[in-house]
Amino acid sequence: MDIISFIAGLVVGIVAVSIAVEFAWRKSFPEKTCKLVKNWNLNELRSPSIVAERLEVAPPSEAKVVVATPTPHAKNARENPDAVHNFAFGLNKAYIFAGKIRDGQIAVVTGDEDIIKELKEKFYELWRKKEEIKSFIPSEGKVRIRGIVRAVFPYRDGYLMRVSYEKGVVGVLLKERMDVEGRRVEIEGEFTEYPFIKPSNITLLD
Repeated sequence: MDIISFIAGLVVGIVAVSIAVEFAWRKSFPEKTCKLVKNWNLNELRSPSIVAERLEVAPPSEAKVVVATPTPHAKNARENPDAVHNFAFGLNKAYIFAGKIRDGQIAVVTGDEDIIKELKEKFYELWRKKEEIKSFIPSEGKVRIRGIVRAVFPYRDGYLMRVSYEKGVVGVLLKERMDVEGRRVEIEGEFTEYPFIKPSNITLLD
């Protein structure tokens, strides 16, 4: 069974946290290759990959990222609700975090090849799994769409919000301008004329 679980928090005493690799329970932890740190740097990782419940720091530009919850730092990340762990790894180093990936979070840094291999397998398991929340796009009538706002610009007597989603691009008709470029949104409404949507509700997801 490929379940990530691991002890990672030491502040005053030891705090058990289920966030790392199952086999860490099955054998003694390699002390010489693991160290508890607070001043870590994701940019030190070569070819980085990241899994996070909620990413609260900017990832390296070349990183592959899977998150459970979108944030402004994870605009290009893949979403997977099963991403309940917090770790990052590169070619020869990994960070396993005691909680959300944010500045000051405690992490274990390791160069152990077996641990990095386990993290890599878990990452690609989550990376390959598609998002469970899908947009509902009929040819007419009620609509619900989830995507990223690419632009907001004047259109006719109001504004048009251009939103990209997994199957294309739609335009959302607005009465007033919204400063949401680059944000992830969920839109509920109705097609007036494809691909234009008259929204009844707009929810920011990050």
